[in-house]
Amino acid sequence: MEKCYPMIDRRSIIMRWGDMDAIGHLNNTYYFRYLEQIRLDWLESIGGGVFLDSVGPVIASTSCSFRRALTYPATVDITIELERLGRSSVQLRHHFYRQGEPGLVYAYADATLVWIDYASGRSVPLPENIRQVLAPLALQLSAAPTPDQ
Repeated sequence: MEKCYPMIDRRSIIMRWGDMDAIGHLNNTYYFRYLEQIRLDWLESIGGGVFLDSVGPVIASTSCSFRRALTYPATVDITIELERLGRSSVQLRHHFYRQGEPGLVYAYADATLVWIDYASGRSVPLPENIRQVLAPLALQLSAAPTPDQ
């Protein structure tokens, strides 16, 4: 079973006909586009969007493991979960579900966001408003039992 982490948010995206590839399922590049969109929507909802004249997130790494084919028509529910909270970074886990099939994981993904000063390109501490949202979830991570407990 795929590990789940403390839930930050859950967002939905309606799959479009043109999002499919020639084989008839969601094109692999759209998984990453969907992730980008739900992360931006979430960040903007807490006042932490991309402000090119200031500081904001960049992707340091990302990956996706495909478990089942998503086919049209579908509304895709995607989780945003906290895997790790750092000084200037956040490691997120995402799970893809077809709406109406809540227990069936279609894909899971990881993304590490690093906050930088866009002008200098150097990492900066996470903005306080984002840290305030994520800190209580980070406490859940540290309180979780390990496999040896």
